[in-house]
Amino acid sequence: MKNGSSSPLGAAPVATIPKACACLVDAQGRLLVFRHPEDGNMQLPKGTIEPGESPEAAVRRELLEESGLVFAGRLESLGTLERECEAGVEGNTHRHPQRWHIFLMRDHRALPETFEHMATGSPEEEGLVFSFYWLEADAPIEDFALPYRQTIERVRAALLAAD
Repeated sequence: MKNGSSSPLGAAPVATIPKACACLVDAQGRLLVFRHPEDGNMQLPKGTIEPGESPEAAVRRELLEESGLVFAGRLESLGTLERECEAGVEGNTHRHPQRWHIFLMRDHRALPETFEHMATGSPEEEGLVFSFYWLEADAPIEDFALPYRQTIERVRAALLAAD
């Protein structure tokens, strides 16, 4: 089927939704993560790539909207991740395929250890307060959904390869 999506017999295929995922790492090799207040799960800053927007522009915008942080540094692509997103997960109303464009962002600025930010830009998340902290390189990741765990493993592998 088109775009790798599946649908019931006779139903129109569901288009793959492109997402951009920000993997911001500090000077200590820790990854910026947050707890989503509506589903209680741990996440990385991520969101939909708008029509006509490049994945690179989207990942910078999503980081700003979800965390309040501006990142002007170099983006390192960690490839894409295909995900079948179920209805009722992360505010989604219907099942659909996603393609995550994953970017490593190395930031050496002094940033707060923990902070909260009120999300902007997305009707589903507008006004939600996200609680951020830094995930240590060897911290367990069981509290993350599978695609986030897969993304974190990619980040950890890229950081190890760079050392």
